[in-house]
Amino acid sequence: MTGKLYGLGVGPGDPELITLKALRVLQQVPVVAVPVSRHGEDSLALAVAKPHLRSEQEIMNLQMPMSRNRDCLQKAWDSAAGKLLEKLGEGLDVAFLTLGDASLYSSYSYLVEKVGELDPKVEIETIPGITSFAAAAARLNLPLAKGDELLAVVPLLEEPEVLGKLLPHFSNMVLMKVARRYDELVRVLKESGRAENAVFISRCGLDGEIISRDLEAETGRKHDYLSAIIVKGAESK
Repeated sequence: MTGKLYGLGVGPGDPELITLKALRVLQQVPVVAVPVSRHGEDSLALAVAKPHLRSEQEIMNLQMPMSRNRDCLQKAWDSAAGKLLEKLGEGLDVAFLTLGDASLYSSYSYLVEKVGELDPKVEIETIPGITSFAAAAARLNLPLAKGDELLAVVPLLEEPEVLGKLLPHFSNMVLMKVARRYDELVRVLKESGRAENAVFISRCGLDGEIISRDLEAETGRKHDYLSAIIVKGAESK
Protein backbone atom coordinates (compact mmCIF):
# COMPACT_ATOMS: atom_id res chain seq x y z
CA MET A 1 0.00 0.00 0.00
CA THR A 2 1.38 3.40 -1.01
CA GLY A 3 1.95 5.98 1.69
CA LYS A 4 0.30 9.39 1.82
CA LEU A 5 2.06 12.68 1.17
CA TYR A 6 1.23 15.65 3.39
CA GLY A 7 2.22 19.23 2.69
CA LEU A 8 2.53 20.98 6.05
CA GLY A 9 2.71 24.73 6.42
CA VAL A 10 4.44 25.10 9.80
CA GLY A 11 3.84 28.83 10.11
CA PRO A 12 6.18 31.83 10.09
CA GLY A 13 8.86 30.57 12.47
CA ASP A 14 7.45 30.59 16.00
CA PRO A 15 6.96 26.91 17.02
CA GLU A 16 3.77 27.94 18.85
CA LEU A 17 2.19 29.18 15.60
CA ILE A 18 1.75 25.73 14.10
CA THR A 19 -1.85 24.58 13.71
CA LEU A 20 -3.29 21.70 15.73
CA LYS A 21 -3.91 19.68 12.58
CA ALA A 22 -0.37 20.20 11.30
CA LEU A 23 0.95 19.22 14.73
CA ARG A 24 -1.10 16.01 14.77
CA VAL A 25 0.11 14.95 11.33
CA LEU A 26 3.69 15.98 12.08
CA GLN A 27 3.80 13.74 15.13
CA GLN A 28 2.22 10.71 13.48
CA VAL A 29 4.17 10.39 10.20
CA PRO A 30 7.28 8.19 10.13
CA VAL A 31 9.12 10.41 7.61
CA VAL A 32 9.56 14.19 7.67
CA ALA A 33 10.92 15.82 4.50
CA VAL A 34 12.42 19.31 4.62
CA PRO A 35 13.75 21.63 1.91
CA VAL A 36 17.36 22.84 2.14
CA SER A 37 18.99 25.22 -0.31
CA ARG A 38 22.47 23.70 0.01
CA HIS A 39 23.90 20.38 1.19
CA GLY A 40 24.61 20.45 4.92
CA GLU A 41 22.52 23.56 5.52
CA ASP A 42 20.02 23.65 8.36
CA SER A 43 16.33 23.94 7.51
CA LEU A 44 14.36 26.67 9.27
CA ALA A 45 11.16 24.70 8.69
CA LEU A 46 12.76 21.77 10.51
CA ALA A 47 13.89 24.06 13.34
CA VAL A 48 10.26 25.15 13.79
CA ALA A 49 9.07 21.55 13.86
CA LYS A 50 11.89 20.10 15.97
CA PRO A 51 10.29 20.65 19.40
CA HIS A 52 7.35 18.53 18.26
CA LEU A 53 9.22 15.61 16.65
CA ARG A 54 9.77 12.10 17.96
CA SER A 55 13.31 10.72 18.09
CA GLU A 56 12.50 7.75 15.84
CA GLN A 57 11.18 9.82 12.94
CA GLU A 58 13.31 9.85 9.80
CA ILE A 59 14.38 13.30 8.54
CA MET A 60 14.87 13.55 4.78
CA ASN A 61 16.67 16.61 3.41
CA LEU A 62 15.60 17.59 -0.10
CA GLN A 63 17.79 20.08 -1.93
CA MET A 64 15.81 23.04 -3.28
CA PRO A 65 18.34 25.59 -4.55
CA MET A 66 17.49 29.29 -4.36
CA SER A 67 17.89 29.80 -8.07
CA ARG A 68 15.90 31.43 -10.86
CA ASN A 69 17.40 29.03 -13.41
CA ARG A 70 14.48 26.92 -14.61
CA ASP A 71 16.63 23.93 -15.64
CA CYS A 72 18.38 23.88 -12.26
CA LEU A 73 15.05 24.02 -10.43
CA GLN A 74 13.49 21.36 -12.64
CA LYS A 75 16.32 18.95 -11.85
CA ALA A 76 15.88 19.62 -8.14
CA TRP A 77 12.11 19.03 -8.29
CA ASP A 78 12.57 15.83 -10.29
CA SER A 79 15.15 14.51 -7.83
CA ALA A 80 13.11 15.45 -4.76
CA ALA A 81 9.91 13.98 -6.20
CA GLY A 82 11.73 10.72 -6.95
CA LYS A 83 13.01 10.47 -3.37
CA LEU A 84 9.55 11.15 -1.97
CA LEU A 85 8.01 8.50 -4.21
CA GLU A 86 10.57 5.95 -3.00
CA LYS A 87 9.44 6.45 0.59
CA LEU A 88 5.77 6.53 -0.36
CA GLY A 89 6.28 3.33 -2.36
CA GLU A 90 7.50 1.64 0.84
CA GLY A 91 4.10 2.38 2.36
CA LEU A 92 5.42 5.22 4.52
CA ASP A 93 3.50 8.45 5.05
CA VAL A 94 5.65 11.54 4.48
CA ALA A 95 5.15 15.13 5.66
CA PHE A 96 6.90 17.78 3.57
CA LEU A 97 7.46 20.90 5.68
CA THR A 98 7.36 24.45 4.43
CA LEU A 99 7.45 27.79 6.21
CA GLY A 100 4.27 29.82 6.29
CA ASP A 101 1.51 28.36 4.15
CA ALA A 102 2.22 25.56 1.69
CA SER A 103 0.11 27.18 -1.04
CA LEU A 104 1.83 30.57 -1.10
CA TYR A 105 5.12 31.06 -2.97
CA SER A 106 6.34 27.67 -1.80
CA SER A 107 8.60 25.08 -3.44
CA TYR A 108 5.97 22.58 -2.30
CA SER A 109 3.63 23.75 -5.07
CA TYR A 110 6.09 22.67 -7.76
CA LEU A 111 7.10 19.52 -5.93
CA VAL A 112 3.57 18.25 -5.42
CA GLU A 113 2.82 18.91 -9.09
CA LYS A 114 5.82 16.77 -10.09
CA VAL A 115 4.83 13.97 -7.69
CA GLY A 116 1.34 13.97 -9.20
CA GLU A 117 2.78 13.76 -12.71
CA LEU A 118 5.02 10.81 -11.86
CA ASP A 119 2.35 8.92 -9.93
CA PRO A 120 -1.23 10.25 -10.24
CA LYS A 121 -2.44 7.64 -7.74
CA VAL A 122 -0.52 9.07 -4.80
CA GLU A 123 -2.81 10.49 -2.13
CA ILE A 124 -1.85 14.07 -1.26
CA GLU A 125 -3.20 16.34 1.47
CA THR A 126 -2.14 19.96 1.91
CA ILE A 127 -2.56 21.44 5.38
CA PRO A 128 -2.55 25.25 5.52
CA GLY A 129 -0.36 27.30 7.82
CA ILE A 130 -0.16 30.85 9.16
CA THR A 131 1.57 33.12 6.66
CA SER A 132 4.52 35.31 7.56
CA PHE A 133 2.63 38.50 6.75
CA ALA A 134 -0.39 37.49 8.85
CA ALA A 135 1.98 36.94 11.78
CA ALA A 136 3.73 40.24 11.08
CA ALA A 137 0.45 42.17 11.00
CA ALA A 138 -0.60 40.53 14.26
CA ARG A 139 2.76 41.35 15.83
CA LEU A 140 2.20 45.00 14.89
CA ASN A 141 -1.50 45.02 15.88
CA LEU A 142 -2.04 46.30 12.36
CA PRO A 143 -4.98 45.31 10.11
CA LEU A 144 -3.92 44.02 6.72
CA ALA A 145 -7.09 45.43 5.15
CA LYS A 146 -10.40 46.89 6.29
CA GLY A 147 -13.83 47.22 4.67
CA ASP A 148 -13.57 47.30 0.90
CA GLU A 149 -9.84 48.07 0.79
CA LEU A 150 -7.69 46.08 -1.61
CA LEU A 151 -4.68 44.06 -0.47
CA ALA A 152 -1.83 43.00 -2.75
CA VAL A 153 0.75 40.38 -1.79
CA VAL A 154 3.86 40.93 -3.89
CA PRO A 155 6.93 38.63 -3.97
CA LEU A 156 10.48 39.77 -4.66
CA LEU A 157 10.50 42.26 -7.53
CA GLU A 158 13.56 42.02 -9.76
CA GLU A 159 12.57 45.42 -11.16
CA PRO A 160 11.53 47.60 -8.18
CA GLU A 161 10.09 50.22 -10.54
CA VAL A 162 7.15 47.85 -11.06
CA LEU A 163 6.17 48.65 -7.47
CA GLY A 164 5.58 52.28 -8.44
CA LYS A 165 2.99 51.15 -10.98
CA LEU A 166 1.19 48.94 -8.44
CA LEU A 167 1.04 51.37 -5.52
CA PRO A 168 -1.73 53.66 -6.86
CA HIS A 169 -4.08 50.68 -7.17
CA PHE A 170 -3.81 49.21 -3.66
CA SER A 171 -4.49 50.72 -0.23
CA ASN A 172 -2.51 47.92 1.36
CA MET A 173 0.48 45.94 0.15
CA VAL A 174 2.70 43.23 1.55
CA LEU A 175 6.15 43.11 -0.05
CA MET A 176 7.71 39.73 0.63
CA LYS A 177 11.35 38.62 0.47
CA VAL A 178 12.55 42.21 0.25
CA ALA A 179 16.13 41.69 1.48
CA ARG A 180 17.86 41.61 -1.92
CA ARG A 181 16.17 44.75 -3.24
CA TYR A 182 15.47 46.57 0.02
CA ASP A 183 17.19 49.88 -0.73
CA GLU A 184 15.64 50.13 -4.19
CA LEU A 185 12.17 49.33 -2.88
CA VAL A 186 12.49 51.99 -0.17
CA ARG A 187 13.49 54.51 -2.83
CA VAL A 188 10.34 53.74 -4.84
CA LEU A 189 8.16 53.96 -1.72
CA LYS A 190 9.65 57.36 -0.86
CA GLU A 191 9.15 58.65 -4.39
CA SER A 192 5.52 57.49 -4.24
CA GLY A 193 4.91 59.10 -0.85
CA ARG A 194 4.14 55.77 0.81
CA ALA A 195 7.29 55.18 2.87
CA GLU A 196 5.96 57.05 5.92
CA ASN A 197 3.01 54.64 6.09
CA ALA A 198 5.10 51.49 5.80
CA VAL A 199 6.66 49.12 8.34
CA PHE A 200 9.69 46.89 7.89
CA ILE A 201 9.69 43.62 9.82
CA SER A 202 12.36 40.94 9.80
CA ARG A 203 12.44 37.54 11.55
CA CYS A 204 8.99 38.09 13.02
CA GLY A 205 8.66 36.34 16.37
CA LEU A 206 12.19 34.92 16.20
CA ASP A 207 15.55 35.79 17.74
CA GLY A 208 16.94 38.84 15.98
CA GLU A 209 13.52 40.30 15.21
CA ILE A 210 13.58 43.81 13.74
CA ILE A 211 10.56 46.12 13.53
CA SER A 212 11.10 49.57 12.06
CA ARG A 213 8.78 52.33 10.88
CA ASP A 214 11.80 54.26 9.66
CA LEU A 215 12.57 52.45 6.41
CA GLU A 216 15.41 54.83 5.57
CA ALA A 217 17.25 53.83 8.75
CA GLU A 218 17.42 50.22 7.54
CA THR A 219 19.02 51.00 4.17
CA GLY A 220 22.63 50.08 3.48
CA ARG A 221 22.36 46.93 5.59
CA LYS A 222 22.25 43.22 4.84
CA HIS A 223 18.84 41.90 5.84
CA ASP A 224 17.59 38.42 6.64
CA TYR A 225 15.74 36.40 4.00
CA LEU A 226 12.68 36.44 6.29
CA SER A 227 12.00 40.14 5.79
CA ALA A 228 8.93 41.98 4.57
CA ILE A 229 7.46 45.46 4.27
CA ILE A 230 3.81 46.17 5.01
CA VAL A 231 2.60 49.27 3.18
CA LYS A 232 -0.57 51.08 4.26
CA GLY A 233 -2.52 53.91 2.68
CA ALA A 234 -2.69 57.21 4.58
CA GLU A 235 -6.35 56.55 5.44
CA SER A 236 -5.76 52.92 6.37
CA LYS A 237 -3.20 53.03 9.20
